Amino acid sequence: GNYIQNSNSKQYNGQINLNTLYNKVPYFKKLNQGNRRGGRNNARSRKEQEVDDKNKFEALKHLTRFALGIKNISINYSENQGTFFPGYLNQSKVLGQDWSHLSPGLPFAFGSQKDIRQQAGREGWITRSTELNTMYKTNESTNLILRSTMEPIKQFRIELTANKTTSNNKNEYYRWDDDINNFNSFSPTESGSFSISFISWKTAFRSDNDNNESSTFNNFRDYRSNIAKQLAAQNPNFSGYIDPSTGFPVEYDNNDTILTGGYGATSQEVMIPAFLAAYSGSNPTNSKLTSFPKIPLPNWRITYDGFIKIPYIKKRFKQFSIGHAYRSSYSVSSYQTNLNYGNGDELNLNNMSYHVQRDISQVNINEQFSPLFKVDMTLKNSLITRIELKRSRVLALSLANNQLTETRSQEYVFGVGYRIKDVEFKMFSGGKGKKISSDLNLKLDFSLMNNKTLIRKVIEDIEQITMGQRLIKIKFSADYVVNQRLNIKAFYDRAITNPFISTTFPSSITNVGFSLRFALSG
Repeated sequence: GNYIQNSNSKQYNGQINLNTLYNKVPYFKKLNQGNRRGGRNNARSRKEQEVDDKNKFEALKHLTRFALGIKNISINYSENQGTFFPGYLNQSKVLGQDWSHLSPGLPFAFGSQKDIRQQAGREGWITRSTELNTMYKTNESTNLILRSTMEPIKQFRIELTANKTTSNNKNEYYRWDDDINNFNSFSPTESGSFSISFISWKTAFRSDNDNNESSTFNNFRDYRSNIAKQLAAQNPNFSGYIDPSTGFPVEYDNNDTILTGGYGATSQEVMIPAFLAAYSGSNPTNSKLTSFPKIPLPNWRITYDGFIKIPYIKKRFKQFSIGHAYRSSYSVSSYQTNLNYGNGDELNLNNMSYHVQRDISQVNINEQFSPLFKVDMTLKNSLITRIELKRSRVLALSLANNQLTETRSQEYVFGVGYRIKDVEFKMFSGGKGKKISSDLNLKLDFSLMNNKTLIRKVIEDIEQITMGQRLIKIKFSADYVVNQRLNIKAFYDRAITNPFISTTFPSSITNVGFSLRFALSG
């Protein structure tokens, strides 16, 4: 037979401008716009009145202004779905229909994801061959983005973002089965991926001891027992002993592996919730006991440029702002159907845990303070200065070998720039000299970065550094625009690497030179 295929896409966008709503109330509108000064004739009387009013209502004013800090909220949601149906016997014509058989139906042609397999088999739209070896497939992906802007005080801006992305694919053979004299499904499988915004900053600044041991990793290992007890207590298939005084299963030891009612020390259902609880800095007792959290948590970006109002700064700077940004995500790189799942009440003899419905090979937490702190300054003399501190952490938990790979980096950046105006040069062409004048842009960046990669083994309780280095970068450039077509640039770049492990040697790379960029006219 042939095959039929359809897909549909849906997108929903919504935005609420709360400033417009606030301005419907005169008092709120006045706070948003700020008080306007009156004329000189009434200055003294107004000043006396303002002193009294200020003492009475200043606190209320600040609280109200803070409550009005949320300026807007936006929601963006998109969804994509599709179906691939093999073994189709009819012919597609106008609007994808075989009008003589009214198949596969206008809803399918316009993207409906309703399952029409039983109708197709009943009305003879699909082949009854038992040798059909092409899979019936469906797919679905979603993307949710939530954004909000807050300004609790003037020129102090907070941008919040939360997102969630899912992908799910289902495949199976749908063909005739002589044993039941009907169509049947064979070898159903499911695969997909998952990502959600997360918050893990509570543990971001915990440092290792001199032996590279992490207190957060130790919590992760300890939390497994708590998670296992909760899972066993909630599982109706659990047949072990529950202590009546605590309401929790009793632990017992078997071949150096702590077991709790079918949830072993390396069980996926135990490891992932314990991992999320430990590295988010939360109480394991309050864990949702899932590998797929439902609610995305907000990340943020903060900027403040109100310092320019301070007289001392305003006198010396054109621009003075500070910034901070935080982004963290939890992701399941891939999952697939566990063919041994059954009814979920059978044990995996390798680790004495219940078979899971979805096998997950690895989960990740990717956290970035980019930047943790940043200062941008432009002085009155056009000197530009930038100071920036960045941190990042990537945690990859492998469920295949029960090993956590942690990569951390920290970077300090200092940059300055200066523009020398109207620098003159004399160029000779055809024996004649021509004077040119343009700005010379100077830029210097210095950065110091430390990065380490550590392996932490869950069962063996081994933690060791496997890779890492201290990297120093110096970049200098001088840029001169001769005219709108010709640009001359001289540069000096140097990178110095000092490894943290003895198996890697120190190194340095230096690049010095100049470049000419010539643009042809259009």
